[in-house]
Amino acid sequence: MRNFQLSTVFLEKGKAVFTLLFLFFLSALQAQHIVRGTVTDQDNGSPLIGVSVFEESTPSNGTVTDIDGKFSLKVSSDQATIVASYVGFERERVPLEGRAELAIAMYASITLDEVVVTALGIQREKKALGYATQSLSGDELSAVRSTNLINSLSGKLAGVQVVGASNGIASSSRVVIRGENSLNINNNSPLFVVDGIPVNNNIYGVGSSSIDQADMPTDYGNGAAEINPEDIESVNVLKGAAASALYGARAANGVIVITTKSGKEQQGLGVSFSSSTLFSNPLRLPDVQNQYGGGWGLEYYSDFGTNFGPKLDAGLNVLQDGSPGYDSNTEEPFEYRYKLEDYFQTGLATNNQVSISGGNEKATFRLSYTNSYNEGIVPNTNLKRNYFNLNTAFHPAKNWSINLGANYIKSNSDNLPVAGYGGQGLMYAILWNYTNVDVDWLRNYWVEPDRVQRNIFTWADNPFLIINEHINAFNKDRLFGVISSTYNFTPDLSLMVRVGTDYSDDFRWSRRPVGSVYQRNGMYREQDINFRETNADFLLSYNKRFARNFSTKISVGGNRLDQQTSESFLEGRSLSIPGIYTLGNINVQPSMYRYNGKKRVNSLYAFANIGYKDFLYLDLTARNDWSSTLPASENSYFYPSASLSFVPTELWAPGKGLEYLKLRFNWAKVGKDSDPYQLTKTYRFATLPNSVTNPASLPNEALKPEQTAATEVGVEASFLQRRISADISLYNTVSTNQIISFAVSEASGYQSVFANAGEIVNKGVEVFLSGVPVRAKHFEWTLGANITANRSKVNELYGGLESYIIAEGPDGVTVEARPGGRMGDIYGNSYVRTSDGQIVFGPNGIPLLGPRVKAGNYNPDWMLGLSSGFSFKGWQLYGLFDIRQGGIIYSYTHAIGTESGILPSSLPGREDGIIGEGVVENPDGTYSPNTTVVSAEDYYYGGVYPRENAEANSFDASYVKLRELSLSYSLPATLCQRIGFKGITAAIIGSNLALWTDVPNIDPEAQALNGGTLVPGFEVTQLPSTRSYGFKLNFNF
Repeated sequence: MRNFQLSTVFLEKGKAVFTLLFLFFLSALQAQHIVRGTVTDQDNGSPLIGVSVFEESTPSNGTVTDIDGKFSLKVSSDQATIVASYVGFERERVPLEGRAELAIAMYASITLDEVVVTALGIQREKKALGYATQSLSGDELSAVRSTNLINSLSGKLAGVQVVGASNGIASSSRVVIRGENSLNINNNSPLFVVDGIPVNNNIYGVGSSSIDQADMPTDYGNGAAEINPEDIESVNVLKGAAASALYGARAANGVIVITTKSGKEQQGLGVSFSSSTLFSNPLRLPDVQNQYGGGWGLEYYSDFGTNFGPKLDAGLNVLQDGSPGYDSNTEEPFEYRYKLEDYFQTGLATNNQVSISGGNEKATFRLSYTNSYNEGIVPNTNLKRNYFNLNTAFHPAKNWSINLGANYIKSNSDNLPVAGYGGQGLMYAILWNYTNVDVDWLRNYWVEPDRVQRNIFTWADNPFLIINEHINAFNKDRLFGVISSTYNFTPDLSLMVRVGTDYSDDFRWSRRPVGSVYQRNGMYREQDINFRETNADFLLSYNKRFARNFSTKISVGGNRLDQQTSESFLEGRSLSIPGIYTLGNINVQPSMYRYNGKKRVNSLYAFANIGYKDFLYLDLTARNDWSSTLPASENSYFYPSASLSFVPTELWAPGKGLEYLKLRFNWAKVGKDSDPYQLTKTYRFATLPNSVTNPASLPNEALKPEQTAATEVGVEASFLQRRISADISLYNTVSTNQIISFAVSEASGYQSVFANAGEIVNKGVEVFLSGVPVRAKHFEWTLGANITANRSKVNELYGGLESYIIAEGPDGVTVEARPGGRMGDIYGNSYVRTSDGQIVFGPNGIPLLGPRVKAGNYNPDWMLGLSSGFSFKGWQLYGLFDIRQGGIIYSYTHAIGTESGILPSSLPGREDGIIGEGVVENPDGTYSPNTTVVSAEDYYYGGVYPRENAEANSFDASYVKLRELSLSYSLPATLCQRIGFKGITAAIIGSNLALWTDVPNIDPEAQALNGGTLVPGFEVTQLPSTRSYGFKLNFNF
């Protein structure tokens, strides 16, 4: 009975408990809330796939967004807080406040744990690096497209100086990282690496010099210009020796590591299409005076080609009676102004790309085709390129992967202009023309039946003959790519093997018609340049974490580099039949040149990455190269590096002020070998059949490798929830044992000898700042600044040598290295001056030409790239200013334009003569004011601004450029989905839109081209640089 009563009691109480639990469960069900929403990228409105969305109070209660960025989640209350977290974006907290639908826009973060691609293509966390690197995304490079990838880097990277030449549509560009380390001006460029494989960035010139009237060079561009920005995923710049030491000899000047786009795991195929159209015109042309003309009236050649003739009719600038082509019986005077714009056209650049990508857990791929067509501002010039890119990845097993990447580029041009000073140069020719000669009269440049050239002077061709019949064409095929395989023996031990190649064949031909000023009998030339480089690598890596606090990665590897360059050249300067341009139509013994150079470098390297508690990292590297271009006794050179990264903020919880701090230090020593055949005597095929020539340079079997030692300290910091970030570096590099060529007495049978010489020191500071001054729900304002200041010093040369000519410009103006001086010092003649700086004039009223002096230095004192971006919903506005302060540029345009009387600077004194401001020397050695009146023609024509006077024709090269400007709009994701797209973006874009500078007439970025060498600091009547503007469309399916 008692048991029954107890059972009854328990049963009743159980029912009560069950009822309470049921009621509690029911109330919980009633309290649950379902929230749905979409997560998008705030910058462009596109949906974000795989975003982690969870309830803040219960992180285990979460989900991820689908392919459309949508999610659905049950939460405990309609007052819960939802958190969205995604790699590369700031975490978002959104209180529900009773809502059931959410639209979450995520902001891209300046992530501190970002992964960057370092030496050998290895991906590492940036916080673990003890050296400076800086990255750009592919979108940053291709947003405002340039025909040359290198130009797209300008102003965007601290410590990186980019100067684009003004030599036509295919112009080369010069890039230098942390100053010039070599006395060889061609040996200061960084190494370019694409998907782990070095690629060629050389300039192969044709034409001996920009100051050789009969053999002016043509700029066919440098190798990196052929890399397609549309296929680039990211660019990471390894600035110092410690960062680049694992790449060996060619990385002493830094490395630009490029990673191309690849496929990703996704449902179905992804298709993208982009199209851009840009128009261009001269950014700056010399001003022209239209008050005075030439006044000489011969219809053909004239021995007088200056604009110091009579004044044009007052009130009207008219074609003068007696001018070429003027017939008073049939023509009436009309208002006419000579404009340099009449020789140019609006350039056009179109770029269209289509790409297809896809993949699953077993394989991914991306395939793209890009067509690029460009017409230059010089009529009858163009540049065409077709790009094919393929990236694939296979995973035959969980521990085995295979990657294949290939890039094929077909480039060709029907004509490119010559560059520089001389009778074949367009700018040179038009600076000598009369202001009172109708440009249209010159367009019909042949006068029949004698086929005499219509012109007004004898030292340059008719500008329209240059445009239409001075042809420099080329056809180039290039293939570079890589195949690699990685096998993981265990989770800790892996082996990577990789083979990559870069192959190109560049065929060029040039022609000049019979009747040209410096090619009276015509000319035809062919040049074929073949380059091949193969790199084979292996890397064995062991990666292990010990005792929870230590992480280690130890790797050993090797590389074999095989490089071959061959070149053939044949030119004949007399044609049997005018207008037929073939080798068989040459009726003189042609000039011939052949070269075949081979080089091999074998390398072994090892490195260790050691981390402690994720706040202290030590990297040690060592590499040894054996080069075929150095003597057997000196062909082995070893270079180590060590770097340290300390992240103290990992030791405490992040605060609201300083959230991230990293200190870094590194030291490295790198080496560099020489070009082939500088050790032993070799012979080259000569013009005569079966003949060879003695080498011009005496080989040196005692050559040693060049050496560069570098130290760097730096700090990285982030404040206020990563709204402000800074990266500051201080560096010091010392380069010794440089391999250069010195002149010797020709009585020895040689012109020069190779030797080790020189010590150059570079010291500098780099600062990269970024910030987000305003961040609201739909609006964001970002700022970025890249600041660079570098100082170089030449400590010593070879033996007692007092000066070494690095590069030579026109009329004896040179770039020289002198002990105690700086790299980039320009020397030339000057004015004779008194002790207090007054110019001394001769008895004829013309300034006296003085001794050679240092006119200045072409390197800037500092550089600043300043960017700003605004985003509002789907709108984005971006601008980039490129600022350079200091340095000089020597301008041949100023010298010639004043000498010819076409520039406004030649106007003073036209009517009454001119008295130069200065003094004359008296017989007793004292000075009196100059009072001699000189005609304007005598004063300006080789008088006050003679070409050899570097002082008179050099200017402060400081400038401010509006480098890039773009305004884009991305359609909302929901609207795109309705019409079958994943994303649509339209943009208005422009580059080099404005220039502010005190340099007259020219763009201070102009560079001379001597053969295959870009010479900064010299402008020798270069073509104008361009201003570009247009639009771009992107479609994603």
